[in-house]
Amino acid sequence: MQLAVSAVSGLYTSLWGTFKDSPYEGLKPKTFPRSIYFNVIIFLVLYFVPPFDARLQGLSLFQLFFLTMGLERFLAEIYKGFFRTEDQDKYFVPSRITFFGHHVGSDLLRYVTGVAIVGVVFAVLWIDVTIERFVPIALTAYATGLLVSLGGAYKDAPFEGFKPLKFQRSGFVLALLSPVFYYSNDPAAPISLGFLVYMNGGLERFVVEYYKTYIQRNMSGKFRPDIDRIQKHLDERERYHYAALVIIAGLIGLYIQALLVLAGADAATV
Repeated sequence: MQLAVSAVSGLYTSLWGTFKDSPYEGLKPKTFPRSIYFNVIIFLVLYFVPPFDARLQGLSLFQLFFLTMGLERFLAEIYKGFFRTEDQDKYFVPSRITFFGHHVGSDLLRYVTGVAIVGVVFAVLWIDVTIERFVPIALTAYATGLLVSLGGAYKDAPFEGFKPLKFQRSGFVLALLSPVFYYSNDPAAPISLGFLVYMNGGLERFVVEYYKTYIQRNMSGKFRPDIDRIQKHLDERERYHYAALVIIAGLIGLYIQALLVLAGADAATV
Protein backbone atom coordinates (compact mmCIF):
# COMPACT_ATOMS: atom_id res chain seq x y z
CA MET A 1 0.00 0.00 0.00
CA GLN A 2 2.82 2.42 0.79
CA LEU A 3 4.44 1.78 -2.58
CA ALA A 4 1.10 2.16 -4.36
CA VAL A 5 0.30 5.45 -2.60
CA SER A 6 3.74 6.81 -3.52
CA ALA A 7 3.21 5.85 -7.17
CA VAL A 8 -0.27 7.46 -7.23
CA SER A 9 1.23 10.61 -5.72
CA GLY A 10 3.61 10.75 -8.68
CA LEU A 11 0.73 10.05 -11.07
CA TYR A 12 -1.14 13.06 -9.71
CA THR A 13 1.87 15.27 -10.47
CA SER A 14 2.15 13.79 -13.97
CA LEU A 15 -1.52 14.53 -14.63
CA TRP A 16 -1.35 18.24 -13.85
CA GLY A 17 1.93 18.60 -15.76
CA THR A 18 0.41 16.94 -18.83
CA PHE A 19 -2.75 19.04 -18.54
CA LYS A 20 -0.65 22.21 -18.73
CA ASP A 21 2.05 21.14 -21.19
CA SER A 22 0.33 18.86 -23.70
CA PRO A 23 -1.22 21.78 -25.68
CA TYR A 24 2.37 22.86 -26.42
CA GLU A 25 4.31 19.60 -26.50
CA GLY A 26 1.71 16.91 -27.04
CA LEU A 27 1.53 13.79 -24.89
CA LYS A 28 5.00 12.33 -24.32
CA PRO A 29 4.70 8.66 -23.29
CA LYS A 30 8.36 8.55 -22.23
CA THR A 31 8.24 11.60 -19.93
CA PHE A 32 4.65 11.28 -18.63
CA PRO A 33 5.57 8.68 -15.97
CA ARG A 34 8.74 10.51 -14.85
CA SER A 35 7.18 11.77 -11.61
CA ILE A 36 5.87 8.26 -10.90
CA TYR A 37 9.39 6.85 -11.26
CA PHE A 38 10.82 9.60 -9.06
CA ASN A 39 8.22 8.99 -6.35
CA VAL A 40 8.81 5.23 -6.35
CA ILE A 41 12.59 5.66 -6.11
CA ILE A 42 12.19 8.20 -3.29
CA PHE A 43 9.91 5.82 -1.40
CA LEU A 44 12.34 2.92 -1.79
CA VAL A 45 15.21 5.05 -0.45
CA LEU A 46 13.14 6.09 2.56
CA TYR A 47 11.90 2.52 3.10
CA PHE A 48 15.29 0.80 3.07
CA VAL A 49 17.80 3.43 4.25
CA PRO A 50 18.23 4.10 8.01
CA PRO A 51 17.23 6.24 9.81
CA PHE A 52 14.46 7.14 7.38
CA ASP A 53 12.98 3.63 7.43
CA ALA A 54 11.83 3.72 11.05
CA ARG A 55 10.38 7.23 10.74
CA LEU A 56 8.57 6.26 7.54
CA GLN A 57 6.63 3.53 9.30
CA GLY A 58 5.16 6.10 11.69
CA LEU A 59 3.45 7.96 8.84
CA SER A 60 -0.11 7.45 7.69
CA LEU A 61 -0.70 6.79 4.00
CA PHE A 62 -2.13 10.32 3.75
CA GLN A 63 1.10 11.83 5.08
CA LEU A 64 3.21 9.57 2.85
CA PHE A 65 1.36 10.83 -0.23
CA PHE A 66 2.53 14.39 0.42
CA LEU A 67 6.01 13.46 1.66
CA THR A 68 6.97 11.73 -1.59
CA MET A 69 5.25 14.44 -3.64
CA GLY A 70 7.18 17.20 -1.89
CA LEU A 71 10.52 15.43 -2.24
CA GLU A 72 9.81 14.65 -5.88
CA ARG A 73 8.98 18.27 -6.66
CA PHE A 74 12.20 19.53 -5.10
CA LEU A 75 14.34 16.87 -6.77
CA ALA A 76 12.59 17.16 -10.13
CA GLU A 77 13.26 20.90 -10.28
CA ILE A 78 16.90 20.27 -9.36
CA TYR A 79 17.12 17.62 -12.09
CA LYS A 80 15.62 19.91 -14.74
CA GLY A 81 17.74 22.88 -13.73
CA PHE A 82 21.12 21.29 -13.07
CA PHE A 83 21.34 17.90 -14.78
CA ARG A 84 19.02 17.84 -17.81
CA THR A 85 20.28 19.19 -21.13
CA GLU A 86 17.63 20.17 -23.68
CA ASP A 87 16.77 22.89 -26.18
CA GLN A 88 15.68 26.03 -24.30
CA ASP A 89 14.37 27.97 -27.32
CA LYS A 90 10.76 26.97 -26.65
CA TYR A 91 10.80 28.38 -23.12
CA PHE A 92 9.96 31.89 -21.99
CA VAL A 93 11.36 30.97 -18.55
CA PRO A 94 14.28 28.53 -19.04
CA SER A 95 14.10 25.22 -17.22
CA ARG A 96 17.90 25.14 -17.14
CA ILE A 97 19.24 27.03 -14.13
CA THR A 98 20.50 30.57 -14.66
CA PHE A 99 22.65 32.83 -12.52
CA PHE A 100 20.16 35.61 -11.73
CA GLY A 101 18.82 35.34 -15.27
CA HIS A 102 22.17 34.89 -17.00
CA HIS A 103 23.00 31.70 -18.91
CA VAL A 104 25.35 29.25 -17.17
CA GLY A 105 27.55 27.77 -19.88
CA SER A 106 29.59 25.31 -17.82
CA ASP A 107 27.96 21.89 -17.51
CA LEU A 108 30.50 20.91 -14.86
CA LEU A 109 29.50 23.89 -12.73
CA ARG A 110 25.84 22.96 -13.09
CA TYR A 111 26.48 19.33 -12.14
CA VAL A 112 28.63 20.15 -9.11
CA THR A 113 26.12 22.73 -7.86
CA GLY A 114 23.25 20.30 -8.44
CA VAL A 115 24.94 17.55 -6.44
CA ALA A 116 25.54 20.00 -3.58
CA ILE A 117 21.89 21.07 -3.55
CA VAL A 118 20.71 17.44 -3.59
CA GLY A 119 22.91 16.97 -0.53
CA VAL A 120 21.15 19.88 1.17
CA VAL A 121 17.75 18.34 0.35
CA PHE A 122 18.68 15.10 2.12
CA ALA A 123 20.35 16.98 4.97
CA VAL A 124 17.00 18.67 5.70
CA LEU A 125 15.27 15.30 5.46
CA TRP A 126 17.69 13.98 8.09
CA ILE A 127 16.46 16.42 10.77
CA ASP A 128 14.79 14.22 13.37
CA VAL A 129 13.35 16.85 15.72
CA THR A 130 9.76 15.83 16.38
CA ILE A 131 6.95 18.39 16.32
CA GLU A 132 3.64 18.01 18.13
CA ARG A 133 2.26 21.47 19.02
CA PHE A 134 0.23 23.53 16.58
CA VAL A 135 2.32 26.73 16.57
CA PRO A 136 5.60 25.03 15.48
CA ILE A 137 3.68 23.10 12.81
CA ALA A 138 2.12 26.33 11.50
CA LEU A 139 5.47 28.15 11.53
CA THR A 140 7.12 25.27 9.68
CA ALA A 141 4.33 25.42 7.11
CA TYR A 142 4.79 29.16 6.55
CA ALA A 143 8.59 28.85 6.35
CA THR A 144 8.29 26.00 3.84
CA GLY A 145 6.02 28.15 1.71
CA LEU A 146 8.61 30.93 1.71
CA LEU A 147 11.27 28.40 0.68
CA VAL A 148 9.13 27.28 -2.25
CA SER A 149 8.53 30.92 -3.21
CA LEU A 150 12.22 31.71 -2.98
CA GLY A 151 13.06 28.96 -5.47
CA GLY A 152 10.30 30.10 -7.82
CA ALA A 153 11.33 33.76 -7.57
CA TYR A 154 14.98 32.95 -8.28
CA LYS A 155 13.95 31.06 -11.40
CA ASP A 156 11.13 33.29 -12.70
CA ALA A 157 11.76 36.85 -11.45
CA PRO A 158 14.57 37.69 -13.93
CA PHE A 159 12.07 37.03 -16.75
CA GLU A 160 8.69 37.96 -15.22
CA GLY A 161 9.69 40.50 -12.59
CA PHE A 162 9.40 40.14 -8.81
CA LYS A 163 5.84 40.09 -7.47
CA PRO A 164 5.72 40.66 -3.67
CA LEU A 165 2.16 39.43 -3.18
CA LYS A 166 2.80 36.29 -5.22
CA PHE A 167 5.96 35.67 -3.18
CA GLN A 168 3.90 35.45 0.04
CA ARG A 169 1.21 33.24 -1.50
CA SER A 170 2.70 29.84 -0.72
CA GLY A 171 3.56 30.80 2.86
CA PHE A 172 0.04 31.99 3.61
CA VAL A 173 -1.58 29.01 1.88
CA LEU A 174 0.45 26.53 3.91
CA ALA A 175 -0.10 28.43 7.17
CA LEU A 176 -3.87 28.26 6.57
CA LEU A 177 -3.64 24.56 5.76
CA SER A 178 -1.39 23.67 8.70
CA PRO A 179 -4.30 22.15 10.71
CA VAL A 180 -4.42 19.37 8.08
CA PHE A 181 -1.11 17.95 9.29
CA TYR A 182 -1.66 18.99 12.91
CA TYR A 183 -4.81 16.91 13.31
CA SER A 184 -3.33 13.93 11.45
CA ASN A 185 -0.17 13.96 13.58
CA ASP A 186 0.06 10.83 15.73
CA PRO A 187 1.18 11.76 19.29
CA ALA A 188 2.68 8.28 19.64
CA ALA A 189 4.83 8.85 16.53
CA PRO A 190 4.98 12.63 15.93
CA ILE A 191 6.20 13.97 12.60
CA SER A 192 9.87 14.86 12.34
CA LEU A 193 10.76 18.34 11.16
CA GLY A 194 12.64 17.01 8.14
CA PHE A 195 9.63 15.02 6.94
CA LEU A 196 7.19 17.85 7.72
CA VAL A 197 9.06 20.31 5.48
CA TYR A 198 8.61 18.08 2.43
CA MET A 199 5.06 17.12 3.34
CA ASN A 200 4.27 20.84 3.31
CA GLY A 201 6.09 21.21 0.00
CA GLY A 202 3.88 18.50 -1.48
CA LEU A 203 0.71 20.02 -0.04
CA GLU A 204 1.63 23.45 -1.44
CA ARG A 205 2.12 22.06 -4.94
CA PHE A 206 -1.06 19.99 -4.64
CA VAL A 207 -3.26 22.94 -3.70
CA VAL A 208 -1.65 25.76 -5.70
CA GLU A 209 -1.27 23.74 -8.90
CA TYR A 210 -4.86 22.50 -8.67
CA TYR A 211 -6.07 26.09 -8.42
CA LYS A 212 -3.88 27.38 -11.24
CA THR A 213 -4.30 24.36 -13.51
CA TYR A 214 -7.87 23.19 -13.14
CA ILE A 215 -9.75 26.22 -11.76
CA GLN A 216 -8.04 29.24 -13.30
CA ARG A 217 -7.18 27.18 -16.40
CA ASN A 218 -3.90 29.06 -16.75
CA MET A 219 -1.79 28.04 -19.72
CA SER A 220 1.76 27.06 -18.85
CA GLY A 221 3.80 30.24 -18.39
CA LYS A 222 7.15 28.60 -19.07
CA PHE A 223 6.60 28.48 -22.86
CA ARG A 224 7.08 31.39 -25.22
CA PRO A 225 3.71 33.07 -25.91
CA ASP A 226 4.22 32.89 -29.67
CA ILE A 227 4.31 29.07 -29.76
CA ASP A 228 1.23 27.60 -31.42
CA ARG A 229 -1.02 25.40 -29.31
CA ILE A 230 -2.03 21.91 -30.42
CA GLN A 231 -5.83 22.09 -30.54
CA LYS A 232 -6.30 18.31 -30.35
CA HIS A 233 -4.54 18.10 -26.99
CA LEU A 234 -6.25 21.27 -25.77
CA ASP A 235 -9.62 19.64 -26.47
CA GLU A 236 -8.73 16.28 -24.92
CA ARG A 237 -6.91 17.34 -21.77
CA GLU A 238 -9.99 17.37 -19.50
CA ARG A 239 -9.56 13.64 -19.00
CA TYR A 240 -6.49 14.36 -16.87
CA HIS A 241 -8.64 16.50 -14.59
CA TYR A 242 -11.15 13.66 -14.17
CA ALA A 243 -8.34 11.29 -13.20
CA ALA A 244 -7.03 13.87 -10.72
CA LEU A 245 -10.49 14.11 -9.11
CA VAL A 246 -10.53 10.35 -8.58
CA ILE A 247 -7.17 10.58 -6.80
CA ILE A 248 -8.43 13.48 -4.67
CA ALA A 249 -11.45 11.42 -3.62
CA GLY A 250 -9.14 8.58 -2.59
CA LEU A 251 -6.92 11.01 -0.70
CA ILE A 252 -9.89 12.33 1.27
CA GLY A 253 -10.63 8.72 2.18
CA LEU A 254 -7.05 8.24 3.42
CA TYR A 255 -7.33 11.38 5.56
CA ILE A 256 -10.58 10.22 7.14
CA GLN A 257 -8.97 6.84 7.78
CA ALA A 258 -5.99 8.49 9.50
CA LEU A 259 -8.28 10.54 11.75
CA LEU A 260 -10.35 7.47 12.66
CA VAL A 261 -7.23 5.51 13.56
CA LEU A 262 -6.06 8.35 15.83
CA ALA A 263 -9.53 8.61 17.40
CA GLY A 264 -9.52 4.87 18.03
CA ALA A 265 -6.11 5.06 19.65
CA ASP A 266 -7.25 7.91 21.92
CA ALA A 267 -10.34 5.96 22.95
CA ALA A 268 -8.23 2.90 23.75
CA THR A 269 -5.91 4.90 26.04
CA VAL A 270 -8.89 6.35 27.89
